[in-house]
Parts: sequence; C-alpha cells; structure tokens
Amino acid sequence: MTGKSVLTQKDFKTPIHISKPYWDGNSLLLNLMCPTAGMLAGDSVDLSIRTKSEAAITVSNPSSLRIHKMDSNEEANWNQRFTIEANAFLENNPEWLILQGDSSFTQRTTISVDRGGELFFIEAISPGRIAHGEAFTFRRFRNRLSLRYEGALSLLEKHTIEPRRNSASSWTNDLGETYPFYVSILLVSERLSNSATFWRAIYEKQSEGLKIGSSQLANGPCWNIKLLAKDPITARKAIAFARQRFYAEIGRNPTELRRQ
Repeated sequence: MTGKSVLTQKDFKTPIHISKPYWDGNSLLLNLMCPTAGMLAGDSVDLSIRTKSEAAITVSNPSSLRIHKMDSNEEANWNQRFTIEANAFLENNPEWLILQGDSSFTQRTTISVDRGGELFFIEAISPGRIAHGEAFTFRRFRNRLSLRYEGALSLLEKHTIEPRRNSASSWTNDLGETYPFYVSILLVSERLSNSATFWRAIYEKQSEGLKIGSSQLANGPCWNIKLLAKDPITARKAIAFARQRFYAEIGRNPTELRRQ
C-alpha cells in the first residue's frame, strides 16, 4: 500500500454525525458519532462504506450506542454495508451497543471483501446497563450479518433474541449470566493463514473472567473470534490484545482510535 488514503464522499444526517477524517500515515481515521441520547423509537440509520483498492480506513465510534426504551409496537434500525476492494484494509471498531430495558433493535450488516482485502471488524454488545442491575430486559434484538469473500459466502448469522419469550437461553445460561458482555471479531487476511502462534496467544488470554472461542469460516482467509466477558474492562483488554496481535501478524501499524 502506497500513498495517502482520502475520503472522497461524505453524506450524513441525524442521528449520525461523521467527523472530519484524520490521516496518521497508516490509516484514515473516521469517527461516527450519535450526537443525540442514542437510538430512539423510529430511528433508522443506513450506513455504507466502500474502501477502494490500496486504501486503508479505521472506523470508530467513540461513545456507546444506547438503544432506549420504546413502546411495544416500535423499534429502531441500523443497516450497514462495508465493501473492501482488492488490497484495501478496513477496521470497524465501535464502542458498546447497549440494549436498554424495553428496547427493540434490528441490526443488519453486509460485508464484502475482494481478494487481497483485509478486515478487522468488531461487534460489542451489552444486554443492558449492567452496572445499574439491568440485564436482559430489552424486548427484542434482531441481528443479521453476512460476510462474503470474492463473492462467495463465508459467514451468515441470523438470530432474534426476545428474553421475555425465553429465546435468550444461549446467552443467559449459566455462562451468559456470569459473562454478559459479548464480543465478536471478524478477521480477514491472507497473511493470517498458517499462523499457529497468533491463535495460541489468543487462547492463552482465556481466564476466569473471559471465555474465548474461534473458528475458520467457510470460505477464504476468514476467521471469527467470540468473547464472553464478566465485565467491560476485561472485554476491552481482550479486544486490545487481539487487535495488537492481528496488526503485528499482518505487518501493519494500528491507528490510535482517539486522535492525539
């Protein structure tokens, strides 16, 4: 990768604000912010990001995305599409998605990676304001995610969680009750293939407060790491460690998520 990545087109409206981009010599940092209190009933976001060939972008959300209480017939929606062209790089590193009491939220994610493209993509979800004793009191959370590499499906996830209908058992069992903070990390890079030392380092981070699982996906040089943590600090440390090791493995320098 040579030269400087630039933002060629930007368009947004409430409830999302896109900051002025910052090039640090490695990647173009772009902060997405929700200047309101969070997602309210009827709010809808459509996000589309294309990283063109040889470009590098780091997308960050510096504040948690809170989904607020709403009436039983209402919901909020977030639709996001990411396209990573050949030999391009994209990191998506948001803060927590917090599903507050009596909220209903649908998130749809579509990711397409061309040959030689690289990806570090995070989903970090909290089932409520845990510090305030609120856990799994949201009404409904629907999540749809697809990842394609060279046009072929690598991952398809579809789930609907409604705690009041007992459909959250995979998250609220003995493990989930102790470890409510959920993180999913998608990794795509041809340079990550055959990297036993990377995976050994990731697994060695497992502890009493952190459970880790991973798998190679159905198509292409694509992997998924799943984390369950008992508190957000433990989760943050695990994310930071995975991020640092991934960047070292693929020979890139990570961008500081908060501009200095």
